[in-house]
Amino acid sequence: NKDLTWNEFKSEVELFKEKLLKYNLPKGHPVIIYGHKEVEFIVSMVACMSLGYPYIPIDTIYPKERVDKIFGIVKSSIIIDIIENKIDFDEKNLSTTYFLNDPIIYIIFTSGSTGEPKGVQITQNSILDFQNWLNNDFGLPQNSVFMNQAPFSFDLSVYELVGFLSFGGTIVLNSKDTIENHLEYFERLKKYACNVWVSTPSFISKLLLSSEFVEDNIKSLKTFLFCGEVLPSTTVKRIKNNFPNSKVLNTYGPTEATVATTIVEITPEILEKYSKSLPVGYVKPGTVINLLDIDSENIGEMEIVGDNVSIGYFNNEELNKQKFEKKYEKRSFRTGDFGYFEDNLLFFANRKDELIKLHGFRIELGEIDKELTNNKFIEEAITIPLKRGNEVVKLISFIVSKNDLDIEKLKKDISKNLPYYMVPSDIIILDEFSYNANHKIDKNELINIYKNM
Repeated sequence: NKDLTWNEFKSEVELFKEKLLKYNLPKGHPVIIYGHKEVEFIVSMVACMSLGYPYIPIDTIYPKERVDKIFGIVKSSIIIDIIENKIDFDEKNLSTTYFLNDPIIYIIFTSGSTGEPKGVQITQNSILDFQNWLNNDFGLPQNSVFMNQAPFSFDLSVYELVGFLSFGGTIVLNSKDTIENHLEYFERLKKYACNVWVSTPSFISKLLLSSEFVEDNIKSLKTFLFCGEVLPSTTVKRIKNNFPNSKVLNTYGPTEATVATTIVEITPEILEKYSKSLPVGYVKPGTVINLLDIDSENIGEMEIVGDNVSIGYFNNEELNKQKFEKKYEKRSFRTGDFGYFEDNLLFFANRKDELIKLHGFRIELGEIDKELTNNKFIEEAITIPLKRGNEVVKLISFIVSKNDLDIEKLKKDISKNLPYYMVPSDIIILDEFSYNANHKIDKNELINIYKNM
């Protein structure tokens, strides 16, 4: 909504700190920030950080029911409403405090499998650990200009937030409307000479089809940084084609382990060597990833141990006992993700709750998607298991294509490289995929489309 120099930013933060101090909040009192990418959102977050108040970022893109649930869980006496430009204060919860020796910096709420939001608490030591890694292992320039895509209630945005604060760089904030207008997005990339792109892989896949999204048009863009989803090799090839002089960084990590835990640059050599499934990277220094319950293919559930691990979910002891086991010197978290190591590189295999077995056969859904996108007329593909209870009854592939494809011929083509049980029962052609608030492909919406056909 406006531009600030560093001096102007500092002044706004100081003014806002004075405003907050008038409420006499105890150290460690949680502060809810409600808005949508405005400059004041970042001003509020930094003010809270420097005053020792854990902040809870909530974006306006979330439905009211979810927002109300979070309000109920947090029990804060103060809500900074950026949209209405006001601070709501109710002193009945004023005694609420979560002050620790290692203070909580933020609490980000993620979706729980039960439908209840889970508040992931990240402390100062975890943020400093992340900052140190970002400074040392990512090769980002000191004059980094970060193009922000994710809302602040999605921890992917912590890359840009910690990055610009750490380097004394620049962060370019973009509203939902700007993000959905590709040409406007490209213009902002050019206007601010952005050199670091941060997003989910599925967000960039749509933009790579534009003739405007090329190095000759957007010369500043040098680094593409991904997290949050599997990065397909087809996406990297398109980036390398459109931006030959850029580097592509792939990272992996759940919100519970402070944004990410592994990193690798996807070089042409890595692209060629691991074309079936790209690695998610080398494990960051000071952190260990154990593989639990390893199967015959050396795939196991990933457990992260290190200072980057959250101190647990906010007021959720039952779930904390299951996920954050106290069995090492450092904190640990069972991710529910499955992976394997090859050449010291970690590879993502699947989600625990999406491990596919169909008629007794173990299936890697990504392999089907890869086979489909080998077809030059298919831009994107995602395969989803249709379940009856806990049993997978069939596979459905959704593809994005501008061409009128013969589905039976397509099935025949992919069956040349896939066993019969991996050929999807149905293949649905769409103009584009639906995306959720965090710009990940909305699988529930795709299932609804299928059921309503």
